[in-house]
Amino acid sequence: MPQQKRRAITRRWLITSFLIYGMMVAGLLGYFAVYSHRVTHEAAVDTTGAMAAAKPGRYEAVIANWSRYRGKVARADAR
Repeated sequence: MPQQKRRAITRRWLITSFLIYGMMVAGLLGYFAVYSHRVTHEAAVDTTGAMAAAKPGRYEAVIANWSRYRGKVARADAR
């Protein structure tokens, strides 16, 4: 392979990798800039204990819904 072509391919890979890395960093910065107030607010609410009391019920409801869904699928497969 000629030296210039090898350099061009290497340069393209470097540019592509830096672009992907840059987009990941920009996305994370944007995410934390937009949702930082929500994260800090939820952390403050969790320390009060009000959310801690509601979470087990939510998880139990999700498990019950999943069991009900699996039962419907099993009955449909049995037909």
